Amino acid sequence: MDEQKPPTPPNPAHQPGTSKGEEKVKEEGKQPGRQDTGSKGGAKRPSGKSTAKDSTGVNPKEAQDPESPHMPAP
Repeated sequence: MDEQKPPTPPNPAHQPGTSKGEEKVKEEGKQPGRQDTGSKGGAKRPSGKSTAKDSTGVNPKEAQDPESPHMPAP
């Protein structure tokens, strides 16, 4: 009679080397377009605000290429 091997465990859910979001902020700093405004409430939770660059990835001051042609609205 052949010996049966014990079942192998499934792959882990966490991949080694994958960092947490809060670790990335500590290493690389805040994303462009996000600003801290201090803390608020009794629990002193951090608060902040964001600019258009945060949601679109485009700096509004550099949104238009100066070399692009003028295209008036219809």
